Amino acid sequence: MKMLIFDLIGKMGHFRKIDTNSSSLSYAFPPRTTIVGMIAGILGMERDSYYEVFSPDQCQIAISVRTPIRKVMQTVNYMFVKSKAHLNNSGGHTQIPLEFVLPGGEEANLRYRIYFSHSDRSVYESVKERIQSGRYVYPPYLGLSELLGQLQWVAEAEGMLKESNDLVSIHSVVRIPDLRERSIQFSRDTRFLKEFMTRQFTNERMIQETDYYLFEQSRQLIAVPAVPYVAVAYGEAKENILWM
Repeated sequence: MKMLIFDLIGKMGHFRKIDTNSSSLSYAFPPRTTIVGMIAGILGMERDSYYEVFSPDQCQIAISVRTPIRKVMQTVNYMFVKSKAHLNNSGGHTQIPLEFVLPGGEEANLRYRIYFSHSDRSVYESVKERIQSGRYVYPPYLGLSELLGQLQWVAEAEGMLKESNDLVSIHSVVRIPDLRERSIQFSRDTRFLKEFMTRQFTNERMIQETDYYLFEQSRQLIAVPAVPYVAVAYGEAKENILWM
């Protein structure tokens, strides 16, 4: 299968957790629904019109976190609005804790590598043209419209589906059900993060499917896949990924 590979880059991000309360906590990486929304935005598709077009049956997406990350909590001022009369800021302000994802170490930017494939060739080519040309209907951003980002083209590559009953190095975020039970390899150097995320919306923007995802912070996840994985080579890189 052919796939597009590109990077989402930005100074900071906020990907609000579905089970957070008034304190807006963030995932470490964008959920599948966020990536789909960003791609629909650069194509200029209307809000809530694209869920079927980019459903897991037609569209395959994987993500790899390419930079160390850290999180900080900041208090953000919002207008206190109870009615239209308060839109002039007459109601004063309310302060809400907001968690931001920032690059760790000496990195200046967050970098998420996205792998994209679609069964509809016209959609695939439209996404490819938009990313290569840098011409977007709506600009890409990292969770919030105030956190603008950029898309950097990496490659177009051919992925090969493989099956294995042995340990495989996986370089992407994975759905936990896609790994053989108790096959994950642990060491003193591995650091895992588990996230509970929305996977798909209905056409009415109701949650249709959720799942647990696993992320190893240095891309050293080694386990036995319970489903076929995708081997892809581009440039000097050879990677194994699992779709979100």
